[in-house]
Amino acid sequence: MNVFGIVQGVISQLLLNESKKQKACPTATGDVKLNIQNRNKAIKGEHYGPANPSSANKDFWEQKSKMWDGIPVSEAKTMRCGNCAAFDISDKMKKCIQNGLKDNAQTDSYESITAGQLGYCHMLKFKCAAKRTCDAWITGGPVR
Repeated sequence: MNVFGIVQGVISQLLLNESKKQKACPTATGDVKLNIQNRNKAIKGEHYGPANPSSANKDFWEQKSKMWDGIPVSEAKTMRCGNCAAFDISDKMKKCIQNGLKDNAQTDSYESITAGQLGYCHMLKFKCAAKRTCDAWITGGPVR
């Protein structure tokens, strides 16, 4: 085999490997410990929260308002994971999350996804809830 054939074979293998990666579910959707580890990093490093999105969380939203150049608190409250460009709620990702929950002995994985409005954050690499936010929020989402 000539050098061209070897290089072509290596490139084909790299493309095949990349294609497989794109089809695979993110590891954190099925690995509870990794998901928790990544979520805890998001809490500490990117101020993922609030802890209870159903509460007023006045201090949390005031801090977000200041961090985002002093926008009104009412506007900061609209900047949630559910409308972040990194938040993936595609059918493929919901299936990944559902399978991961099933693998970890959840009784009704689909109900858990729906109740928590779960998606996957590609930026911080964990399953997150639509009603929360973080410092890394970016406009333009979610991924469908």
